[in-house]
Amino acid sequence: MIELAYEPDIERHSLNVKTSERQYPMPTQEERLDTVEFNLRQFKTETVRAYQDMAFEMTIIKGLTEDSIRRLSTLSSTMEKRFDGVDQRFERIDTRLDVMDTRLDRVESMLAQVLERLPEKP
Repeated sequence: MIELAYEPDIERHSLNVKTSERQYPMPTQEERLDTVEFNLRQFKTETVRAYQDMAFEMTIIKGLTEDSIRRLSTLSSTMEKRFDGVDQRFERIDTRLDVMDTRLDRVESMLAQVLERLPEKP
């Protein structure tokens, strides 16, 4: 993050000797500290923004999940009502078939009685 503001020429100058030929003097401690503080503030800002974006996305996901659960609950309730209706219809059909079985049994017994009274063919 902190870069040298100059490229030292080791062949021509010693780093410990101040020369007037340098175009980019070494940054002072205060300038270096300002750079670090600026980078830290920038990092904090970006981190807060990333957390805010993540919190926003999680809120959206939570809302979608709650909506899905609510719709599934409604669908489950609706299906339960429909199955109850179908069960009642089957019970009515079973009752009706039982009545028809009873009637058919009576008709068969009557038919058997009629057949007993008829003379046999020679």
